[in-house]
Amino acid sequence: MYPLATGPRQAPTRALLRVLLALCALSSNAARALDWQVDVTPAGELFPVLQLSQPPRTVGDGLVSVHVRAEHGLPARLRLRIETPGLRAPASVEVTPGAGTTRIDLHPRLDWDVAALRELRSPRRQTLLATLVADDGRTEVQRVEVRLHALDDAPYYVRESGERVDLGWVFAGYVDPHDPAVDDVLAIARTLAPDFDSAPADRAADRRRVGAIWAALEQHGVRYAAGDPALSRGPTVWSQRVRPPSASWRERRASCIDGSVLIASALERIGLRALIVLVPGHAFVGFRGHDGASEFLETTLLGTTAARSGAASTSRYAAALAAGRARWRRAASRLDGHHAPDYALLDIGKARAYGIIAIPTAPGVGGTARGD
Repeated sequence: MYPLATGPRQAPTRALLRVLLALCALSSNAARALDWQVDVTPAGELFPVLQLSQPPRTVGDGLVSVHVRAEHGLPARLRLRIETPGLRAPASVEVTPGAGTTRIDLHPRLDWDVAALRELRSPRRQTLLATLVADDGRTEVQRVEVRLHALDDAPYYVRESGERVDLGWVFAGYVDPHDPAVDDVLAIARTLAPDFDSAPADRAADRRRVGAIWAALEQHGVRYAAGDPALSRGPTVWSQRVRPPSASWRERRASCIDGSVLIASALERIGLRALIVLVPGHAFVGFRGHDGASEFLETTLLGTTAARSGAASTSRYAAALAAGRARWRRAASRLDGHHAPDYALLDIGKARAYGIIAIPTAPGVGGTARGD
């Protein structure tokens, strides 16, 4: 019979016991490791305009989604943190899944630094860092490679995983009736049409007011800038460059979509229903007057040296209306939703009713979750 070990001889035994207990804990934690996935939509591309053209809210919009699963139930509390260049601060969301919950989807609201995004000129590859912390102290990290797009990069159609998503409403985010450039346009228009604010609400008066806006642009020297604004034409994302009204006004040049956005901003400001029409490789602008009738303008006719005189500008406006009507007649039968992304009709008023806003100068914050 051997005597029991006492005193200092117990130390090795206790040390070994602590090691074994630690190994058991590690094994247990490994078995309980969370099953989670970070999705950046679409296809690992981050387009901040898709979020910034919607009102600030607590719920995220799906640009970044984190799906967490646990076969035997999720921890009592989860905290998610998202970090990537271009955010003013890390995005975070904390949730308390109910007992027995085995899956939860987290949609953090990203707090974009709008000023920094406006300095971005082309897509930038960067790392998105996602950190998930459970109430028991478990911390897991995933790094996802993404491409961050500039604010003027407007994705208007996505084809991914067999799904087709029309995002044409995003153009309404660039239409800004309160852009300072609109104040300048209308100030000139009022000098050209003394009855600009007092004209009756009828079709003839609507056309005269729009004509004054057209003449104001030409008097300022805004010209159509030839060139294809497309940035991507599939196979996953279709996008094109769209500049805010102030940029077109300041630089006195506008592509077809830039001119359409600038004119639509002024039309919305004076209470007319602005329309933007997309056809292959081109965009033009229209409006619905007080009588419900629609008119369209061919933006490629905007601005020539000769058109700066009043008579020439009036003639150019009439030509733009005629060319716009011709464009519309050729495109109308294909604006049925079945010919996207090549053909699309965007009603700015409807987009506003759906909650699409002009891109703000400051983003919202927050996040929320949905579980089952």
